[in-house]
Amino acid sequence: MALDDRTLRYYSAVCESGSIRSAADQLALAPSAVSRTIAALERHLRTTLLERTARGVRPTEAGELLLRFAKDRAHLEELLTENLDELHRLRRGRVRVAAGEGFMDDLVEHGLNDFLTTYPGVSVEVTTGGTDTIRDLLLSDDVDLALALHPTPHRELTVVQQAPQPLHVICAPDHPLAELTSVTPGQLDGRAATVLPERFGLRTLTDQVQRTYGVLLDIRLVSNSMHAMVGFVLAGLGITLLPRFAVGRHLAHERLRAIPLTEAESDRVHAQLLTRTGRPPSYIASRLLEHCAQHLDSLNPQ
Repeated sequence: MALDDRTLRYYSAVCESGSIRSAADQLALAPSAVSRTIAALERHLRTTLLERTARGVRPTEAGELLLRFAKDRAHLEELLTENLDELHRLRRGRVRVAAGEGFMDDLVEHGLNDFLTTYPGVSVEVTTGGTDTIRDLLLSDDVDLALALHPTPHRELTVVQQAPQPLHVICAPDHPLAELTSVTPGQLDGRAATVLPERFGLRTLTDQVQRTYGVLLDIRLVSNSMHAMVGFVLAGLGITLLPRFAVGRHLAHERLRAIPLTEAESDRVHAQLLTRTGRPPSYIASRLLEHCAQHLDSLNPQ
């Protein structure tokens, strides 16, 4: 029995739906036909691929390996088709990107605008989220590349490019800290502030600063929306801790100030452009990777 496309499609459908019956409905087949295919596949590979749970079925460890193989094989077929199209000068395709919300202005202004003009047949899908969400999307092959700040290192993630992005105190021009040339962690104690939720890498850094230096921010707003956080600061309600690039547009128009945070070891913070290790990017994804690496301010600080 060969690992043909039909067999892998049936198996992937079962894993993604969590049950043989649901997969059969999606495939417009009888459940018995799907079940027989899975049983034959297990005999061929001499291993158990699925295990039953209270909620249906899920892949075993061997099953997870086969599911990754199926995804990689499907991706390689797409890659071949796209590269053949490129040989015929049919510049079209789709790229899926995951990025922290703080990257969005930079990504759109310095990345996507020129890229989409150069490749009018290409579409780009952008998903925003916390650092953990971005990592999981990349590991599950739901996106082709990712932009993240201070992600936890992972052996299945490849850093294509990175650049230091130290934390700054972001405040309104009339805030008491606005005229300082630098801010020590001790000067943050008791300051009204807005922060990201706990699943974000920047929130982890903010909490580390508070623990290390024994300071306590007066957290007035917790939000996963950078727009809401910036609005809080613009209104003069308090401060936040972010890299400069996350509010670059507001700094350019002098609506906000960014003051370096000293003694906080924030120089180890890096913006990173990531791909999943072992998954070759498509032709068009490679072009977007190169474009972002060359032109994004977050990856090429002045």
